[in-house]
Amino acid sequence: MMNMKRICILACIVIAGLTSCKKFLDTQPTDFYTTTNYYGTEAQLQQALNGIYGDLMRPELYGQVMGLNFVSTTDEVMSNRTADGDARGLRYNYDASLVHIANIWRYAYVGINNLNSLLDNIDKPTMDASRRNIIKGQALFLRGFLYFILTSNYGDVPVVLHTPAINDVNIPQVKQADVYVQIEKDMKEAEVLLKDYTITQAKFNEVVTLTAVQAMLARVYLYWAGYPQNNTAKYQDVITYTDKVILSGLHALNPDYRQVFINLATDQYDVRENIWELGSLGAAAGVVNKSGKDIGNYVGIEATLTALDSTSYNSAAWVWATKKLFDAYETDPNSPLSPNKPSLDIRRDWNCANYIYSGTNPRVKAARPNPWQMCAGKFRREYVPQAIRNTNGVGGTYNVNWTMIRHSDVLLMRAEAENYVNGPTNAYNYVNQVRKRGYGLMNGNVVKSITMVSTGDGYTKAPAVTITGGGGNGATGTAILASGKVTGIYLNSPGALTLGSYYTTSPVVVIGTFWTPGASYTTGTQVTNGGILYTVTTAGTATNTPPTHTTGASDPAVTGAVFTYEGTAATATATITTGSESDLAPGLSKDAFQLAIRDERMRELCFEAVRKADLIRWGSFVSDMQNFASWATANGAGVTSTGNPNGLQGVRNISARHVMLPKPTYELNLNRLLTQNAGW
Repeated sequence: MMNMKRICILACIVIAGLTSCKKFLDTQPTDFYTTTNYYGTEAQLQQALNGIYGDLMRPELYGQVMGLNFVSTTDEVMSNRTADGDARGLRYNYDASLVHIANIWRYAYVGINNLNSLLDNIDKPTMDASRRNIIKGQALFLRGFLYFILTSNYGDVPVVLHTPAINDVNIPQVKQADVYVQIEKDMKEAEVLLKDYTITQAKFNEVVTLTAVQAMLARVYLYWAGYPQNNTAKYQDVITYTDKVILSGLHALNPDYRQVFINLATDQYDVRENIWELGSLGAAAGVVNKSGKDIGNYVGIEATLTALDSTSYNSAAWVWATKKLFDAYETDPNSPLSPNKPSLDIRRDWNCANYIYSGTNPRVKAARPNPWQMCAGKFRREYVPQAIRNTNGVGGTYNVNWTMIRHSDVLLMRAEAENYVNGPTNAYNYVNQVRKRGYGLMNGNVVKSITMVSTGDGYTKAPAVTITGGGGNGATGTAILASGKVTGIYLNSPGALTLGSYYTTSPVVVIGTFWTPGASYTTGTQVTNGGILYTVTTAGTATNTPPTHTTGASDPAVTGAVFTYEGTAATATATITTGSESDLAPGLSKDAFQLAIRDERMRELCFEAVRKADLIRWGSFVSDMQNFASWATANGAGVTSTGNPNGLQGVRNISARHVMLPKPTYELNLNRLLTQNAGW
């Protein structure tokens, strides 16, 4: 199998014109391809399949729209846009004529048509049977997946399983339940054909392997079990198929949640965590590369590319996190910091970015402390290799992959289905695995909190904080300064979260710079010695005699650097975890556990385009959004300076008709057998 990132993906050669040429020509064409003179070799089958994979990352699908347009106003994320937000469907002001609604439908069916053509000709070339099975299995899965996109967005849709004739325009729509039956049929047949094609054989996750089929089929069953079909018998199928993935031993959680998305940005395959990704790097000759409208741009951390800074990058940041998402993560109850206490859950400060990059000369990292205005931080372009993101200050391609389904999602689906079928007793195991990783505790203990022993006084700027010892490394903190005192330490990272870096005892917290004999100090540096805080008033080298002090005066005993007494030094101690902090509260009822799963899915999967679909299948999308609008209003979302009034208006626009997208006006005019969805 060819590596999708490392090859030029051929534009799909069967998009149009391959179905009916023979009806109009008596001679065989020689200067272009038809279904008659194509699909004659294994290479041509593979090229056709590659084109379909490539089209999934078109801007009209997962290159932009499927991760942004109709999924970016929920209780976890809200658009900050006005007029252009309406034009992109970000604020629920769209109708059936919106181009992006038409394009999802159009390119899903383009892909289905191409797959049907491929499947109709799959037996044409002479080739190895196992290779044919791999191509056929992937094609069947992708057809089922495209129908899953269609029915989960539009409800009842036409199901076409062979290349239609040119005059086959009026095709009846099929009830959603029957669309699910076809999806199940295609994916189950794909599972059999790909039974020996695992991630071990493929070695990368941009193509469909056995566990990708099984994981996505579990998601299909989960949606089928929920609203509007409410076929709850399918929860048992969710258990069956998530177990296939879990028990395969091929997938596991990355110990560091942050690293999952750093790997995406740095083009590193994480085949254990990410079961299926859509590749985006590179484009075929003559195909416009996606230079600015892909992952990490509209859903990313605000920044501006500048020729004056080779480390800069572009990100429009058209959506912001919500305070509900930010508040959903557990915080350190003993922290004196306010209002944003440090979180024990490392996912919060990764997903809700508390900074942006502003300015051009120099570019600076500016604090963004208000949760309503924090950027969606999951996909971070600052980690994309510089050669890709910045070409002499004029912009590169970025091209971060889209992660379609992750192992953590499989575990959470398993927990939800187990709770529904058997109650929460055995479901705890699956959700606690996800939470333990979220808290950084998969393989050991980390720094849990930092407590001030003394705030000190006389600081003119926040001192550096270093955390050393304790058998681990990687913990970092930032001093919070108020009125010359260090009022707290914000724990930026609890540790490195790699084997050998975990803490076995409490590390030592060092605040500021210590006076060291023989060291050189510049004017304005603040140093501590014997619990005393000094400011260097004359640059030079410290002598071997510790500085004695006279209040408010230079120390006459010191030659070289001159130290002036400022006050007392701040001190703090660190506490490490015990390993159980992440566990979900025991003894929950079935209903309470289901509510806990809903929050956990938001904490884990935010900005991955599943929240809206989750709310819909739980049957609570409209009521939840109405309740959220009231809560958001009461909690400052409508305040222009510190909130997100544009996003709040989008939430207020939600009504019952938004459970489904409208069928596109163009398609209704073309296909007279289509029926518009309710409310449109």
